[in-house]
Amino acid sequence: MSPFRDRVGVRSVSLRTIVLFCLAKALIVCVIGIVYGSIAVHRLEVPNGIQQFLVNPPSSSRRPSVAYVVTITGCGGSEKDLKRGYGVQQAMALVVQGAGVLSHSVHLAHVTSKYDYIMYAIVHPSASQCSMGLSALGYTTLIRNTPFDRENVNNEYFRSVVDGASCCGAKEYIKLYAYTLVEHEVAVVMDLDSLILKPFDMMFDAMLSSSSLSSEILSSVPIHRGIHHNSARTTNSTSTNDVDGIGAFFTRDYNMIGEGNEEFAGVQGGFLMVRPSERVFQEYIDIVLEGNYIENRGWGGKYGWAFGGAQIQGICAYFYGMIHPEQGVELDRCKVNAMVDSPHFKSGKCRDGRSTCEDCRLTPLEDVMSVHFTLCGKPWECKISWDSENQHLCSSLHREWFRVRRSFEESRIDNVSLRQLPNLVDGAFQPETYFGYCTGPGGYIPIKV
Repeated sequence: MSPFRDRVGVRSVSLRTIVLFCLAKALIVCVIGIVYGSIAVHRLEVPNGIQQFLVNPPSSSRRPSVAYVVTITGCGGSEKDLKRGYGVQQAMALVVQGAGVLSHSVHLAHVTSKYDYIMYAIVHPSASQCSMGLSALGYTTLIRNTPFDRENVNNEYFRSVVDGASCCGAKEYIKLYAYTLVEHEVAVVMDLDSLILKPFDMMFDAMLSSSSLSSEILSSVPIHRGIHHNSARTTNSTSTNDVDGIGAFFTRDYNMIGEGNEEFAGVQGGFLMVRPSERVFQEYIDIVLEGNYIENRGWGGKYGWAFGGAQIQGICAYFYGMIHPEQGVELDRCKVNAMVDSPHFKSGKCRDGRSTCEDCRLTPLEDVMSVHFTLCGKPWECKISWDSENQHLCSSLHREWFRVRRSFEESRIDNVSLRQLPNLVDGAFQPETYFGYCTGPGGYIPIKV
């Protein structure tokens, strides 16, 4: 055998040995990686509903999802609150009532929906005590501070008023964090005293449509046909941010403005449907820090000179009225975020600036998609507001809230000890409305968690 053949033979044996050795080593490393990778995933501490995205990353085939967001900015306990018997325990109890029924109404609305959803509670650090029962009701809690430092606001006047003239002051700006939930296609911000009666799918569809927003696409959306020209919205946005087409659906609060200011009415802070975007969030913060809020005139000298004007109600109206009018669409407040309000000023003119206006107090119950219990009073007060003109619809909407409350209790099959299903016996206080959960005016039987 020649020296050449001997060398070739040795090389052939060495290559086979090396290949076999590498394969064996790779197999061992792979097995170890799988074991430790599995352990690592299971040790990750993530909010409820998020771990599924870590174990099973989103794919193009997953269903689009919606983030439903409530915010909690305070727990009571101030000197004024304590004088009227409203402390931390009372605040926590009220949070649970609204959160429990609202969450279940979202669940019922999504039974036939093509959209997935997750419930979020964005909580200011000063209100963390009030959020302790929310995880038991299916909420993912996010503790978030006010998204800007008031001392960095350039406008001295705005710095002086941002904590006044509303329920929550600067803390209300935590609602803007809904824009940062970019793992969802849509985010819906609602107050805790709200209820969903019908799916919002047609609005989600319109918001996420990649085609021109023709009248056909928007025909099923309850748009407010008024002075803000919603029907002209298209996807041909000239925006400098990453949101094209419809960036937000909202209703306006015409009850908070005086006659002649209808065009600049604030966005009603109890409902805001948006397409999440970090850029939009940052743009809002930049606007706040610029502080273009003029005394006696509001944002940009036009928007928000009313209750809540220095907070969400004013800045959203400014954002979608002056900064990005091509992105905001006003909805019919008689059907979405319905408050059962009067349509007229004392003069008889329409509050929304139209020559003729719809009376939300006469809207058929079957046309109402969502409710905001303001003028009707809170359901857990077990009484309807004093306004005799809205008694009928308010009573029907209270009945819907307690119907959902009953359904929620019936669904608690894993918490039978917490279920409350009172007998609807003769002599119960208005059982056709309160389903046994009120023993009389003010005699509410609370949800247990």
